[in-house]
Amino acid sequence: MANQTTLSPVLKAKLTHLKECLNDFSNVCIAFSGGVDSTLLLKTAVEVLGKKVLPITVNGAMLPRSEFAEAQALANEIGVSPLVIEADVFALENFVKNSSDRCYHCKKFIFTQIKKAAIENGYNVILDGSNLDDMKDYRPGIRALGELGIYSPLKESGLKKQDIRDLSAYYGLPTAAKPAMACLATRIPTSTRITPEALKAVEAGEDYLKSIGLSQYRLRLLGDTAKIECAPEDFNAIIENRQTLVATLKNLGIKTVTLDLAGYGCGNMNG
Repeated sequence: MANQTTLSPVLKAKLTHLKECLNDFSNVCIAFSGGVDSTLLLKTAVEVLGKKVLPITVNGAMLPRSEFAEAQALANEIGVSPLVIEADVFALENFVKNSSDRCYHCKKFIFTQIKKAAIENGYNVILDGSNLDDMKDYRPGIRALGELGIYSPLKESGLKKQDIRDLSAYYGLPTAAKPAMACLATRIPTSTRITPEALKAVEAGEDYLKSIGLSQYRLRLLGDTAKIECAPEDFNAIIENRQTLVATLKNLGIKTVTLDLAGYGCGNMNG
């Protein structure tokens, strides 16, 4: 995505609103994952509040290690040092049993820790990167944010996902065209227990898909079968590298590797 040099009047007004929202606070803590939304929020907050911004990144088995490393580098590029907290999601039975409201319990568990760390460091306002489009999808975790008093200024400013990508391009952020990323647990069907081994297999498989040039993909884990979703134009790359991909996954306990001919679909494990 090329950098934008100008903004439409509508988008400019939304950005102004966002800055006004942020300027209402003396300091803020931001739940920072390094994704498209939280990166724009962090960039804008630092522009408005300077060093009075604390990004907190949660490290745990639900987050690919490559994403964690990218988040740390991004925060440093923006000019702030993130606070890292560790989250043992496997200590949370409501995460492990993977019911339809897993995301609610996991989000509440994680943001409770973020809120505690923020307050201990002198930050009483905690922000997250939820946007207006998130209200359209199945997002049980949003209820947890409301219960904990987490503020979502991107949503309050009327910013949709494409707006956020456009503003990211305007700021020259490397996340402007970054593919959507979600918790690794979303690759496992509802009511199937989540194990460390399952998340490791998903992470390893998706790391390999990224290494062969794919940008938007998911590796869904159905028992001992891996189902790969990607854009149809990437099918050839899968076929050309199938032997190494299959070997990689079989070393992690996967018996069967399949390619979904319907292609990538957001939220295919919702339920």
